Amino acid sequence: MNRTLLHCAVLALAAGSFPAAGWPQPPTANARQWLERMIQATQTLNYEGTFVYVQGPHIEAMHIVHSGGNDHERQRLISLSGPLREVVVANNSVICLSPERQATVAGSDYPRSPFPVSIPSELGQLESHYEFTVLGEDRVAGLDTQMIAIRPKDTWRFGYRLWLDRRNGMVLRSALLDDKDHPVEQLMFTDFQLKPHIDEAEFKTPTAPLEVQLPPVPPSGENAKAATGEPVTQSEWRIGEIPEGFIKALHNRFAQTPSRRQTEHLVFADGLATISVFLEKLDGMPALLQGASQFGSMNAFGTTLNGYQILVVGEVPAATVQHIANSIQHTGEAVKP
Repeated sequence: MNRTLLHCAVLALAAGSFPAAGWPQPPTANARQWLERMIQATQTLNYEGTFVYVQGPHIEAMHIVHSGGNDHERQRLISLSGPLREVVVANNSVICLSPERQATVAGSDYPRSPFPVSIPSELGQLESHYEFTVLGEDRVAGLDTQMIAIRPKDTWRFGYRLWLDRRNGMVLRSALLDDKDHPVEQLMFTDFQLKPHIDEAEFKTPTAPLEVQLPPVPPSGENAKAATGEPVTQSEWRIGEIPEGFIKALHNRFAQTPSRRQTEHLVFADGLATISVFLEKLDGMPALLQGASQFGSMNAFGTTLNGYQILVVGEVPAATVQHIANSIQHTGEAVKP
């Protein structure tokens, strides 16, 4: 991935939707009630603000405008540091703009978490592997917040600490934490304003009206297969050790093309954390990664087996991706995965 697309991806990670306006605060809300308020808040709030995003050595300042609505959410992010970049999110599509290029990513079967953290509406699916705790109160961007912890019950996952606006449950600050409660990724608003209405002009890009760019034209025929891959019904690969609670969300195969080698891609998710497994035929080319690598909250581990690159990547501890990579077996016989 080149540097421009990496910056686009970092911006797109923060391209989702958040919060909702002020219903009465429960006087004795527990952690689960606070998270339920946050989930509702992420669907509907109109707001504008500035935040700082820290991932490892990477620090980004951004301005955000968000228009809420269950059927018509729109969001625009503009980088305030480094090269000028923008991200526009609407209709389940993401447009990343830079002075050099424009990239459009259509909605997929496996969308990235909304900004800054996505929690499934059915919190029960998390409670087997995480516990929710109410912490103290704090202030963020001049506003009173309630701190909530989401702690993993094992060492295979990261935890979260969230600072929620006490008026409405909006996330004003978030931290992804390792097993020693040290932050590996953080986001914090420095300025935040609720808005009764966001004008449609806020979501028009500098190059063309938003309606011209969204939704993107989906590929068709062979182009569609090359872009999205095909679901795998028979595979020669077996993943031996996936931590309990992670469910397979996707398993696609990309056919070999002049620009891509034959690859299988699997995604596992537990509702908060996600792990991707890539199995790519090398055809004599050098492996992309041997051993461990880290970028902020993203850990990766690569190895080779029978002429294939095995690459496991996820927002999980380094030991988790290495454990999974070392458990992968090439059976040599195509069977139902």
